[in-house]
Amino acid sequence: MLRSTSLFCASLSLAVLGGAIAAGCSSSTDEPAATAGTPPSRPVDAPEGDGNGYVFAVEKLFLGETDRHGIESASAWKKFGYNLDGKKSTADSTDLCKPLGNAPAATVYPDGNDGIDNSFGKLLIPTIHALSPFPTTGVNTSIAEGSFTLMVKIDKLGKSANYSNLAAALYGGADLGMPPAWDGNDEWPVLPELLKDPNDINSSLVPFKSSYVAEQTWVSGNPATLSLTIGISGNPFTLTISNAVITMELDPDRAGAANGIIAGVLEVEPLISQLREVAGSISPDLCNDSSTFDSFADQIRQNADIMADGSQDPSKSCEAISIGIGFEAKAVKLGPIAAKAEPGPDPCAGGMGGAGGAAGGAGGAGGN
Repeated sequence: MLRSTSLFCASLSLAVLGGAIAAGCSSSTDEPAATAGTPPSRPVDAPEGDGNGYVFAVEKLFLGETDRHGIESASAWKKFGYNLDGKKSTADSTDLCKPLGNAPAATVYPDGNDGIDNSFGKLLIPTIHALSPFPTTGVNTSIAEGSFTLMVKIDKLGKSANYSNLAAALYGGADLGMPPAWDGNDEWPVLPELLKDPNDINSSLVPFKSSYVAEQTWVSGNPATLSLTIGISGNPFTLTISNAVITMELDPDRAGAANGIIAGVLEVEPLISQLREVAGSISPDLCNDSSTFDSFADQIRQNADIMADGSQDPSKSCEAISIGIGFEAKAVKLGPIAAKAEPGPDPCAGGMGGAGGAAGGAGGAGGN
């Protein structure tokens, strides 16, 4: 069957073109620091797990043009993300990388709350917004219809507020076939593209081997590389996020989670290459007019605000775009493994080679 291209899923490097899976992950050994704008640190002397575990599915996503209530706001992005470079940057900062394409420092650099780095929400989402009005609304409509979701399975999670080490895994939810009830009993089918063995539901390609819970906040663990495919009004493209961390505040009764965050950096040139592959899905004008796409690419380059490793270097040009995405989640159950999807049509057939649809997921590498 052909699965909807309105997707936000994660797995291990599932390419938008044709759905070919290519393994490969990376992670650092540095734990997030417990300072403002960063995730809480791993708790000391906490249990490793004393419960039956839970599965949480994304109920809503927030890309940056609205707040968590769905209200459009030019400053909503300021609350999505983390302080990745350890700085609270302003337009007058002199210890930052150089903007690309003569982009004004006053536009690129001022951070969000507590030094949150999120140029994606601040600058790139408004560009996407111009092509596809209300991208967050479109994504959340698809989730509410049961078209897709993203799920985190946390083994041995109980009701304690702190856990020092919990194995977890990421899953993509296929079409549920109906709107979810969000009552804890939804059995969401699992995308086979996110499994090492398409017949084994316990073989997630995206493990978080040492996640933890600190005062009810779940943290995915060490920063990792995580690729996500976002579908905006049916137009998919892949975001490869390096130095990524996922967090969410668990409900004490484990019925759901609030204030979820996915944060990291997007390397500029790989992002542009990924967008070039799906250019026709974004706009037919990008299929045959390379100059139009090149102009679009230059706009993206001017959003760069950070180095590829999440640091700053005033002697070098910026290489990446910081990103922060918000989400809310509800408890669900893993359902059966869905049938593998077929790739969608190519809207640029005979043109510059855009890819028309995702084959059911996106890629990512779990942390340790």
